[in-house]
Amino acid sequence: LAISGLTVFALEQTDEGVRKPAQVEMLLNLPLLGFTPQVEGRFIEEMRDTKSHIFDAYFSIRSSLAFSTSHGFPRSLAVLSTRPAEGKSWTSSALAVVLGRTDKRVLLVDGDLRSPSIHNNMGLPNDRGLSNYLAGDEVIATSIHETEFKNVYAMPAGPVPPSAAELLSGDRLGLFMEEALKNFDHVIIDSAPVLGMTDGPTIAKSVEGVIYVVESTGPAVRGVRASINRVRQVGAHIFGVVLTKVKLKQG
Repeated sequence: LAISGLTVFALEQTDEGVRKPAQVEMLLNLPLLGFTPQVEGRFIEEMRDTKSHIFDAYFSIRSSLAFSTSHGFPRSLAVLSTRPAEGKSWTSSALAVVLGRTDKRVLLVDGDLRSPSIHNNMGLPNDRGLSNYLAGDEVIATSIHETEFKNVYAMPAGPVPPSAAELLSGDRLGLFMEEALKNFDHVIIDSAPVLGMTDGPTIAKSVEGVIYVVESTGPAVRGVRASINRVRQVGAHIFGVVLTKVKLKQG
C-alpha cells in the first residue's frame, strides 16, 4: 500500500497536463467551451454521423461560441494549439461542419503553411491555396473548393512556401479576410501550433478571436500558459478552451 501510494503521488506530480475538463478554468484562467471524446474510428466518418458522440460534442461547442459575442457565433476565428497533433485541425473541420448545418456559408482555411492537413481531412487537392494568395495571386475563388458537407467550403494551404512567417506577416492576410467575409458568413482558420512559431499569433491578430485547443493529458501546463500568453501579447482575444481526446472512462 505504501509503495502504491508513493507511485500514485509521484505520477500526480510529474503529469502536468490538463487531465479533466474541470481543471481548465483553474489552471489556464480561460473558460471551457467544451470537450471532445477520444475517437477510436476515423474522425471524418464520425462527423458524417449526426448522432455520434463527437458530432454532439462539437455541436455543443458551437452552441457555447454562439454566446461569445453580441452578434452570436464569431464571423471569423482561428483555432490554435500549443503543439502539433492536439486535435486543432479536426476541431477546425468539425466546427465548420456543424456550423454549415445551421444554413451558414462557412469557409474553412488551412493557415498551417508549414504542415497542412485540411486538404487530407476533406479529400481535396493542395496544388493551390492560401500561400498562392499571400504570394500575390489576386483571385481567391480559384483556390476554394466545395466539400461534401453542407454549406462548407475549404481553402487548402497550397504549396509550402520558403518562409511561412514572412508571407503571413504581410498586408495580404488582412485583405484576404476582408474579401472572404464578403462572400461567406463565417471564416475558420486552422493555424500552426504556437510553441516556437510566430504563425499562430500573427493569424490571431487578423480574426475576431481564438479557440485554444488543449489535448487531455497532453503538453505541460506551463507550456500551454506560455503559448496562451504569446497569443495575448499580440492583442488577440481568446474565446476559450476546447479540451480534446478526453477518455470518458478515465475517471
